[in-house]
Amino acid sequence: MHEFNIGQTIVDSVLSELKNIKEPNLKLITTRVVIGKLRSIVPDYLQFAYENLSKDTLLQGSKLEVVSPPLKGTCLQCGWSGELKGSLFECASCGSTRGKLDGGRELYLENLEIEHD
Repeated sequence: MHEFNIGQTIVDSVLSELKNIKEPNLKLITTRVVIGKLRSIVPDYLQFAYENLSKDTLLQGSKLEVVSPPLKGTCLQCGWSGELKGSLFECASCGSTRGKLDGGRELYLENLEIEHD
């Protein structure tokens, strides 16, 4: 399960960000990550990894929110651009399979919801 490696990277990144905040009594509520549909990451496995890896840290008890943006593409035949129905390119306008994917490989920390006194 590579979700544990990704989970560890998320936990390490969030802890690093929290160190830069100079507010006393911080409480992390939510960690939001954006993960493209082509990353082959199972959100439930990542959630499990996050919960286990965040134990005994400032992240313990916080929620991991995974956002998966729609997969988009551009047709090289007719120029159509838009959201794809599956992970393989098929133009919604002309039916061509000649296209390029616009995204789908995203993997980044989008934001942190933090509460403090």
